[in-house]
Amino acid sequence: MKLALGTVQFGLRYGVNNQSGIPNNKEISLILEHAKINGINTLDSATAYGNAEIKLGELGCIEFDIVSKFSNITFPNELSSQLTNSLNALNKENLYGYLAHNADILIKFPLLWHELLTQKNKGVIKKIGYSLYTTAQLESLLKLEMIPDIVQLPYSLLDRKFEIYFEQLKLLGTEIHTRSAFLQGLYFFDLNSLPIKFESLRNELIQLNDICFENKISIGSLALNFVYNNPQIDKVVIGVDTLDQLKNNLHFLNEYEMHNEVTRQIKSIETKFPKMLNPANW
Repeated sequence: MKLALGTVQFGLRYGVNNQSGIPNNKEISLILEHAKINGINTLDSATAYGNAEIKLGELGCIEFDIVSKFSNITFPNELSSQLTNSLNALNKENLYGYLAHNADILIKFPLLWHELLTQKNKGVIKKIGYSLYTTAQLESLLKLEMIPDIVQLPYSLLDRKFEIYFEQLKLLGTEIHTRSAFLQGLYFFDLNSLPIKFESLRNELIQLNDICFENKISIGSLALNFVYNNPQIDKVVIGVDTLDQLKNNLHFLNEYEMHNEVTRQIKSIETKFPKMLNPANW
């Protein structure tokens, strides 16, 4: 199963279309159990996700591979300390993956990469890497010979800027984990009530809705299947606030089989204001 479950919603109110808030522990337990039953074996978390890691440790995540992320540090001993805190919170002895939450921190403080390698050699972390926001970050890190086991990057119907690097990353043996398949819920907005700040994306959203209409599929199915069916992607990280949302996402995968012509139509859409595809600019 290529789906991985993001956990930011377990510790923070997240997403532009979030109407449920932070789920309670009972709901999180139901989500985790349903994920496990349906073959989802990877959880994506981070120190910066409020108390999400503590909740996962309390509710039980021993059967999942965990990818966590560190942030806001300068020195190697701080990385080691933050890693220990995550392991303690999660009640885990090791992590499948440990990433820089923002790759800039490795460019600014390259000794942190050496500490990641040290922790990997100790067996505390199986795979190391970084979370990317811009293609410039990736180019800088590869020039510094920081070859990742895992990269996490945004990829969706309209945000396809990293596509040109997929082949290179696979040749390096890198796992590609994607996030923001639904662009934090932006694709689900009713165009009749689209917030003003997203008005610059209206034409592109209309084109996507037209593709859905022509192919008799939902925007959720189109968005998730577009990413999921890319053979170069290893994990598609999705976040949910409720059990029903997880069930809907699994239904999206089963209700439609992506066709090459539909993929071509999607990739023909060019975004006039690509900066608006970065949630940091919202």
